[in-house]
Amino acid sequence: MKTINHSKLNRPVHLARRDVYFKQAAKLISAQQHTPETGVGDYEEILFLLRVARSHASYAVRDKGKNETGEQFYRFINLLAGNVKAVLSLLNLKGMVENSEDSIFSFLGANQASVALQSEEYQRRANDISRSIHNTLKLAKEPYAKLKEDDFSGLDQEEQGRYTKASKHSSQQIKAGLHRYNLAPSSGTLARG
Repeated sequence: MKTINHSKLNRPVHLARRDVYFKQAAKLISAQQHTPETGVGDYEEILFLLRVARSHASYAVRDKGKNETGEQFYRFINLLAGNVKAVLSLLNLKGMVENSEDSIFSFLGANQASVALQSEEYQRRANDISRSIHNTLKLAKEPYAKLKEDDFSGLDQEEQGRYTKASKHSSQQIKAGLHRYNLAPSSGTLARG
């Protein structure tokens, strides 16, 4: 009896979901450049989208074996996600400083002016990392377009139809706000065989 390779069978769906979630994350990252005081919720959404894209990127390269460009793209998404985590951490620290009671900072001997400076410092660092994310994303525009084109042209006609259908469905889910789900703690780790 022949074994079914689920990674190969579902590759068009994984590629479609990778692309849709990545494009949505990229769209939100670009929008952040016009809003310097972006909230934690926006970056949590970007991080979720990148984690899903990363997970599907890893599933899409499993059967390819030596799909170096696909693996590089997986690592690129991982890099973006790490930077988004750093921004989230800084924004959370800023919120903690701004919303904390004086007793925490009295331990440090800090006055309200020192607390305000600390809050501004966290925001400035978050803005710096955000700019870096945006600039890195701009560098990826052409290589990503080529990867996407190569992946799609490497699919047969039936697989291209599945890719298109999965892409349309995932886009509709995101538009409707029905795209969120719990991710497994180990999701996104690139399997090495």
